[in-house]
Parts: sequence; structure tokens; C-alpha cells
Amino acid sequence: MITPTAPGYLLLDRSKPAEISAAIAQLSASPYAFSVPIPRAALAGELSALWLLRGGRIPSRFLDHTRGPTVITIAGDPASGTPAPAPDAFDQAQRLLGWAAFVLIHATGGMEFQYRMVVDATRQFRRVLLIETTTARENDWLALVREEAKRRCAKGQILPGLALSARLRGGIHPITGADQ
Repeated sequence: MITPTAPGYLLLDRSKPAEISAAIAQLSASPYAFSVPIPRAALAGELSALWLLRGGRIPSRFLDHTRGPTVITIAGDPASGTPAPAPDAFDQAQRLLGWAAFVLIHATGGMEFQYRMVVDATRQFRRVLLIETTTARENDWLALVREEAKRRCAKGQILPGLALSARLRGGIHPITGADQ
């Protein structure tokens, strides 16, 4: 079973390939098999992968701009059917946006190509923030990302990003509506 590295976050440690392989096997046999490109890339040594859990903190050593390619996922799309957490449930959300060189808001059902895209973005931009959320919280996250983009624009910088949304097809995510 995939368990948090420390309270509040999960790290796929490249120095522990057996643990990453076990995580890949567990994910592959689950409804979340679409997300295996990220741990596969971590196993191959292409990137570091961390997941921030509600109320958790990513240690500052992982937010060093000189580190190798890193993807940090804000785990805001509850698999348990509980309500999706708002951005303020993640104390580091603003800091992580400041760290990121690319942001992807994922508010739709998962498909493997989307997670391969995250791996590709991490190779190119080196610091990727993946925000997993639901339709109910999508606008909250978009507003926070826009604030960071405006802050950077005022300094002559950009924040590239992408939002994948079920709303574009007239849908909601998750389809159960448990968090609506």
C-alpha cells in the first residue's frame, strides 16, 4: 500500500526502486492506473515526485530551484468521496505556485496521456505543480493561479500552465457528484 513518507506528504524516493515498483503495481491494479506515468518516470530516475496531502507540508529541501526535475501534486481530488478541499486546506499552495515553472490544474477524469504530458512538462520546465481537484473547486484554484500569473507578469515573468476541465464538455468531476 502507498503510505505517506511523513505526515502530510508522499515522496517516491528514487533511491528506493522496490518501493516505487510496488507503488506502480498498486496503481496499475487500481482505478487510478492512468497515473502510472509519473511513478514510472521516477523509477527511471527522470524526476522526483511528491504529493502534498491536505494539511501537509513539503519540506523546503524539495523546493530548491537547483534540484533536478520535480513534479509536486496537490492532492485535492478526494478518492474517498469526501468533499474536495479548498486551496486554503493546503497551507503551502501559494508557496508552491511561486516555486512552479509550470502549473497544470486537473479537474476532469484521468487519462494516461494526461499524466505522460505532466512527465513531459517536468522534463521541459523542471518544476511542475499538478493540482488535482474537482469541478466544485476548479474556479478557486484558477483564481489562485491567476493571482500568481499576475504577480509574475508585473515583474516581467510568465507562468505557463494548462487547465484540464470536465466543464468544457458540459460535465462535472467527479461524476458521482459526492463533493457537489
